Amino acid sequence: MNAIAQPYTIQEQKVLEVFSRHFAAFNAGDLDAVLKDFGEHSVVMTPDGVFEGPEQIRAVYRNLLAEFGVIDRADSPGFVLDALHVHHETLFITWHAESKHHVYPFGTDTFICRGGQFERQSIAFSTPQPR
Repeated sequence: MNAIAQPYTIQEQKVLEVFSRHFAAFNAGDLDAVLKDFGEHSVVMTPDGVFEGPEQIRAVYRNLLAEFGVIDRADSPGFVLDALHVHHETLFITWHAESKHHVYPFGTDTFICRGGQFERQSIAFSTPQPR
């Protein structure tokens, strides 16, 4: 799903570009490309804790990519974006997804983007159900 067409500011357009690149890299299973969207001091928050810096964020995304496989190759049914909103430097999405083994009925992420990278990301999702 794309964000509803509206007159985005230049800042918001840049945030959307970073997210589009990030989403494509995630769907392709490209961990190194995913990590380029985060800086030295970036923070990712999940129900499991707070992860700061490249190595900790790498571990988070390594686990996510292990769960979801390579969506572009159909290793996983993948993600469906249900809503996407951007305001200034903040991007908010809701989604649902399926991996090879689980169904995720609802998930949400919030990204704060500065300087062409995600400075902050929060990730939350409902309890996965077996497929």
